[in-house]
Amino acid sequence: MYGSFLIYLSERSKAESKHQQNWTFKDESPTVSVLIAARNEEKNLGRILDQLSNQNYPIEKLQVLIINDHSEDKTRKVFEEWITDHPQFPAMLSELSKDEKGKKAALRLGQTSATGDFHLYTDADCDLPFHWISDMVICQQNAEADMVCGAVVMKADSIAEHAEALEFSSLIATAAGSLMLGVPSLCNAANYLVSAKTLDEANRQRKDGNLASGDDVFLLHRLYKMGKKLAYCRLPLAFVEIEPQPDLTSFIDQRIRWAGKWKSGIAGSNSAMAIGVWFFHLLYLTGILVLAMHHHSNWILIAIGWKSISETFFLEPFLRKPGFSENSGRIWLAQIPYSIYVILFGIRILFSGKYNWKGREILS
Repeated sequence: MYGSFLIYLSERSKAESKHQQNWTFKDESPTVSVLIAARNEEKNLGRILDQLSNQNYPIEKLQVLIINDHSEDKTRKVFEEWITDHPQFPAMLSELSKDEKGKKAALRLGQTSATGDFHLYTDADCDLPFHWISDMVICQQNAEADMVCGAVVMKADSIAEHAEALEFSSLIATAAGSLMLGVPSLCNAANYLVSAKTLDEANRQRKDGNLASGDDVFLLHRLYKMGKKLAYCRLPLAFVEIEPQPDLTSFIDQRIRWAGKWKSGIAGSNSAMAIGVWFFHLLYLTGILVLAMHHHSNWILIAIGWKSISETFFLEPFLRKPGFSENSGRIWLAQIPYSIYVILFGIRILFSGKYNWKGREILS
């Protein structure tokens, strides 16, 4: 049933991607405000500003807002030097007050200065294709959506990075599949667009202000409850690229931060999905173990083979974006290790209390 469902989703995804290939601008280009919360981003800020300035979107319809979250490096200096060299580009930098900190506070401050009809969110450490803004807007216009989620692809070189990219792609594929089925579960803060009017309405109803993470997922679920139109953009240049975590500690801290979303209880469907995924992998490993104990090696190969094949079909579109390659054969090699990881990490996060993010210790 699991494998058949994934192949069904894969076929629907292919059909939707083919359908979106014919989309172009339906109306005049709306004004777009790009919001980026930045903390200690001196190494990345100049690059992403270059990429934003090279977008094939009308510059007179664009606004870029960088919100500095008490950076302890040269983030502000990098911006000032860049804007001096590009005085005509519509970018500005704001500073969080001493009484506020964190990404959510930074984005709230940016929203007060945003003048665009739509807000487009990403992170300073992302790489953006030149057609990123246009494709996200094209999707919004054709789908007539209040919120559009886009793909996020992880770069990878080493074996460990490929393993992380594979795990990350499963989250992005789940986000796309759930939106396609009309039951949204996930989205990524590095790539989504939302109507300014809709955002203002949603912000008055949200109850996640006390949580450090989840500005993306909680907004998605709030809009779903409000009956707003949600869409997933499958146009080829609507994705952004991110770097993997630099070490194991950072990886664990990130996953604990993400887990805080479903542990909060605000997005109830995410909690149910997380528990369901954990039990699925527990049953899968238990089944493999029982078959091994009874020397049914043929059935073990069939079980692993069918799961691997269906997951390859499901994940392939999210592993082979333009400019990014991934050997989908690793899905076969990751079968048992990934299930063990899900089970052990699921237990680990139940006892998590604190994690580090951008040089800060935060209570989960």
